[in-house]
This record gives sequence, C-alpha cells and structure tokens, in this order.
Amino acid sequence: MPGLLNQITGAALPLTASDVTSFVSGYALGLTASLTYGNLEAQPFQGLFVYPLDEYTTVVGFEAVIADRVVTVQIKDKAKMDSAHFEGTRLRATTLTGNTLQDGVSVIPPSCTPGKVALDEDLERILFVVNLGTIAPMENVTIFVSTSSELPTLPSGAVRVLLPSVCAPTVPQFCTESIGPSSQQAQSKDKHCFGTRALDPWSKLCLATLLDTDVSNPMEYEFSFQLEIRGPCLLAGVESPTHEIRADAAPSARSAKSIIITLANRHTFDRPVEILIHPSEPHMPHVLMEKGDMTLGEFEQYLKGRTEFIKGMKKDSRAERQTEIIRKRLHKDIPHHSVIMLNFCPDLQSVQPNLRKTHGEFIFLIDRSGSMSGTNIHRVKDAMLVALKSLMPACLFNVIGFGSTFKTLFPSSQTYSEESVAMACDNIQTMRADMGGTNILSPLKWIIRQPVRRGHPRLLFLITDGAVNNTGKVLELLRNHAFSTRCYSFGIGPNVCHRLVRGLATVSKGSAEFLVEGERLQPKMIKSLKKAMAPVLSDVTVEWVFPETTEVLISPVSTSSLFPGERLVGYGIVCDASLYISHPRSAMGMWSW
Repeated sequence: MPGLLNQITGAALPLTASDVTSFVSGYALGLTASLTYGNLEAQPFQGLFVYPLDEYTTVVGFEAVIADRVVTVQIKDKAKMDSAHFEGTRLRATTLTGNTLQDGVSVIPPSCTPGKVALDEDLERILFVVNLGTIAPMENVTIFVSTSSELPTLPSGAVRVLLPSVCAPTVPQFCTESIGPSSQQAQSKDKHCFGTRALDPWSKLCLATLLDTDVSNPMEYEFSFQLEIRGPCLLAGVESPTHEIRADAAPSARSAKSIIITLANRHTFDRPVEILIHPSEPHMPHVLMEKGDMTLGEFEQYLKGRTEFIKGMKKDSRAERQTEIIRKRLHKDIPHHSVIMLNFCPDLQSVQPNLRKTHGEFIFLIDRSGSMSGTNIHRVKDAMLVALKSLMPACLFNVIGFGSTFKTLFPSSQTYSEESVAMACDNIQTMRADMGGTNILSPLKWIIRQPVRRGHPRLLFLITDGAVNNTGKVLELLRNHAFSTRCYSFGIGPNVCHRLVRGLATVSKGSAEFLVEGERLQPKMIKSLKKAMAPVLSDVTVEWVFPETTEVLISPVSTSSLFPGERLVGYGIVCDASLYISHPRSAMGMWSW
C-alpha cells in the first residue's frame, strides 16, 4: 500500500492529518499536500515514502520534517545520471536521503537489499520514492509533496479532478463494501511479474505490487481540502459525484471563470474526492498561457552568464549565433519563458455520422509459448477467426506469434482481402503453442520499427498468459511510441502479469481485459474490437503561428489520432528573441506537429 512505509516489514504508518490545497488553471492541476503520519510502534524503523503517479503527473517539490531533521530531494535529468546505468539487469537502485540523490548497486527483485529501492524503467515514471531514514518511536512525520498534472476530460468536455488516494485514503470501517478478499487478491495477483523465483521477506516491498493495493487508513484523520478553479472560459457549473461541495467566489475573482471549492460537510472516509468542472464552451479549442519567472531584461543578463553563451560569442558574435544558442537552450530554460498550453476536446459523438469507422492497422500479437498449450491456444484460435472476419475491408492487418522468438504472417501489414484473410485463417487453424518462453520485447520492437501508414492508426491486440522479466522495458518502449500505437491487451489465467497487461493498455490509451480460468476470449475480443473500430480523427496536426522574433519549442512533435472522448494537448515554450534578431525575415513564423 502506498504512503509512508516501514522499509523492512512493508507495514504502512497511519495517516493522522491531510491538508490538500490545489489549483486548476484551465486543464492543468497544481496540488500541494501536507501529510502527517505517526509512528505508533515501540521500535524505530527506516521510513520509505511511496507516492504513485499517473501518466500525466509529475512531482515538482518535496520536503519531509522528522523531529529536528528535514529531508528534501533534488529532481535531476535522468539523461545526465550516467552512474544510474548498470550492466546486467539494467535496474536502477536509488536512495534519496538529505538533499542528495545517491545511486546504489543494481539489484534484482525479489532479493532487494534493505536501504536500496529497485526501480525499473516503468516504475521510474509512475512511482515517486524517498528514503526518509530512521524514524524514532512515537515520532510524527510531516510530508509536503507538490505535483503538477494534466487533467483528463470526459466525452462531454467536462474536466475531472480526482484527489490522489494517498492524500485521502479510505477507512475500512466506514466502507460499505468489504475489501478483505479483493485486497488479498490484488496483493497476490502480480506475484509472477518478476518470474517464478521464490520470494524472500523483502518482497513485501517489491514496489510493483503496491500499485494494485487499495490505499486505506486504520483510523479517521483530520482532513482539509480546497480547490481554486480558474477556467479557460466561463464556467457552466461545478459538481461532485462523491461529496456535497461549497462554492465561493475567489477573493480576486472578476468573473465566473474563477471559484473556490471546499467540502460542505465532514469527509466520510469511504470514497475518493472527485470534482467535475463544466466549461461553458467544452468543445472549443482553448489556449492558456503562463508567463516565465524572468523578464526579458533579466533573461538577457542570465543568458550572458551561461558558459555556452560566453564561449559561443567568442567564436561568433553575430545575432544569428545568439539566437541559435537560445534555440538549443530552450529545453533547459523552460521556467524562464512563457509556456502556452493548447487543449481541444472535439465533440466526436455529435458528428459521428460524418466520420468513418477506423480503417486501422490491426496487429494481433499472440503468445505461443509452451504455457499456452491446451485450452488456452484453442480459445485464442476461436476468437481470432471471429476477429479476422470482423475487420473492415479497407483496413490493414498482420498476425504475429511469439515465444522465445517471433514469427510474422506477412513481412508487413497487408490490405484486408479475401485472399489475405483466407491465408490468415489457415495460419490460425494450424497455430500451436510450441515457441518456448515468453519474449514480448523483440516483436514489439519489430512492430514499432514498421512505418505507420497515413489514415491507418496502429491498433495492437496482445494476448498472453504469462509474464516477462523486463516488464519495465516493455512498458517504457510502448509509452515512448504511444502516439502511433494503441494497445488492447488480454491476460489469460491466474499466472499472467497484471502489471504488464494493464500497463500496456494504460500507457497507450487502450484497454485491458482479464480472463479467469475457463473463460472464453471471443466476447472480450469483440468488445475491444468495437472500441478500436469507433469513428476516429486520424493524422491530426496542429499549426502554431508566432511572431518571427520568437524562438519556440513545440511538444509533442508527432501527429496523433483522437477517439471519442479524447482530447488533444500541446505545449509551446516561447522565448522573445527580439533583442537578438536584427532583421526579421517576416512578420510571423509557423511551427507544426
């Protein structure tokens, strides 16, 4: 369970107070939580703070106060941490103490060494972990954690705010549903994600398993919550499906764009805190801007003190050289420049008659390892024959079987035709589970290397019953290519790695399905196919127009596809370079992605 943990036993310390102050600016959330924990044990222990992050949240500040000791962290660029890369397992073990980040010796779960925390490539993205050192008996620990998030939108265009469960854990005695059996199942269902080796006592802190456990607290705690909202346009309303709320005008409010939300009644500890914000123009593109922390003059003085600027000017002092240095430094100087955020949630539901269903590139990646033999492979065959015959005539498709190696039906995805489908059906009917172990990374790399064809968004259907020993690498690979590949994953049986199957869907905006022993695959395959074949906007591009006297860094730099209920988000880092440009070529410049 995430929160403040005993690093040796894995036991969670009780939360005694939670004070959450948050701020919504358009579609971005800034949150600061003050969390107080109490050590009720008679012995001191090593404290470990574990804070889960979703795909769109990052930690921007942290401080822990323990008696007369203060623990802070430095957030560093991973690419600069050369010592964090190890041979062998490639797991990074880090210890965060004081105000330094120390890299330890790489270790393989589950034989984790106390004092070192093993984070693979995926866990580095979705977990914030800090070693707080020794916590004395009966001592309180107050943690201040600040995060920044992109907020999700609903198909209606409403903006959703969901308080992190670490900040508002449930208290079992107030919950109407029993969490005993489900909790036990959640704690055990990922036991095969690191292979089949025996687990030692330290496995209680194998952090991947913490992601599947509910965050609860053994007793009531003091709870305070405030949310200030500044909408991108006038607000049509604010509601909570979980609590009664109170809305007050912000002290500085000049219109209905700004409001402060608090809970109208005492927190009940039996549910999360959720707020829905309804803009008056939910399906219009909205552009928000936040200024940097330096004026133009202050940035000029700052830039002149940078080593690369000084060296560059000695070699070439022309204006073009100065702007080139600014351009290369944009990613380093983001806090000092204005940032523009574009958010667009189109109403695809009302225009569906004018949209065609997805003529995607359907790639079926099928586990043919030895463990799939028997009933599992037969059910996969039945489901695949139906799936292939359900595809759209203009789509592309391919079938790939994998085990220790992989085999593709076609050298590249083929257009759907009577001949290609007949060949695929013959291949499926003769398919056997005879390809050894389970290696998903190699075929996934092959798929991603294939060029994406315009008008055919790539839709990957993965079927597996097992686990791999490089889950983090697999998830991080797909995460880095989620703009082009969306995964619909299926986990079969009790030994499948839930983290792998669910993670592949989460990082790519797909969906995950799990099948218990004996359950048919076909209905869930058809369910996912219907999602994947929904009307879609594909090959979406955005053109940004800025004054020629600016240098701009655009993110993302790739095209994307939008399914119903999804939104387009883009950022522009804008630097006013007018002091360094002597003869602008034209009035405006254009960037696109």
